[in-house]
This record gives sequence, C-alpha cells and structure tokens, in this order.
Amino acid sequence: MKTFQHEIIINAPAEKVWAVLAAFAFYPDWNPFIRSIIGKVSAGERLTLTAKLDGLPWIFFKATLMRCEPPLTLGWQAIFIKGIFEAFHSFAIEVVDPGQCRFIHAETFSGILSLPVLFLLEKRFRKGYLAMNEALKTRVEADLNMIV
Repeated sequence: MKTFQHEIIINAPAEKVWAVLAAFAFYPDWNPFIRSIIGKVSAGERLTLTAKLDGLPWIFFKATLMRCEPPLTLGWQAIFIKGIFEAFHSFAIEVVDPGQCRFIHAETFSGILSLPVLFLLEKRFRKGYLAMNEALKTRVEADLNMIV
C-alpha cells in the first residue's frame, strides 16, 4: 500500500469548504484534477468520475462513496481491478478555528500493480493533488469574499 497526503489551510469555516467540495456539478468550473463527478453525495452511492493527470489522457472510472459525514469527511473507493489496482480517495476538513480549517487530501493505493504504477505516476498524482487543493482554497475564499 502507498498513501499520498497533502494539506492546506483554508481561511473559511468548514461548512463553506464542504459546500464547494460536495457540489459535484461545479467541479468542471474550478477543479483541475478531478474534472467531474456524477452522482449523489450520499454514502453508498455509485459515482462516475473523470480525472486529468498532467501529460496523460483523461481517466474515466467508477467509485463507491464510502464516507460522507458533512461537513467533515468525504471518501470513495475505486476498484480498477480487484486485488491488482485499487484506490481509496479521501478528504477531511479539520476546524482550526471558526474561520479557518485544514483540508487534508489523501489517497491510498493498494494491489499488486500499485507500486509499479505509482513509481511511474507519483509526480503527476502529487501535482494533481496540490493543484486541486490550491484551486479549492481559491474557490472557497473567493466565494466567501463575495458573500461578505
């Protein structure tokens, strides 16, 4: 198993971060990594996702929403080939103070092909996670400034 984890501080309440994170229909407007998610924000739901890694073709896959605990946790599991290449993608929102939170973006890969695949793609995945985190921060903080 291999886990990537990235964190970013967002200057907004957790509920505002959750509102952007859980609004799947708007991902194409702001998210450079996970370009679309089709499905309901509810545990057990089946999702259809499209992702884009720098320099590679679009990635289309299905996942099951395993964790959905508003406004703090969201996570899905994608099984590309059972036991061969699987991934659990998660987001956690931790309250730092009422107007600030820590966004934790992680993905754990498992299966016998996970290490060779990640050896080839690790830099691209990390770049995608960082780009998404920065875009989320920008979107949430801009939306918050528009409200105030």
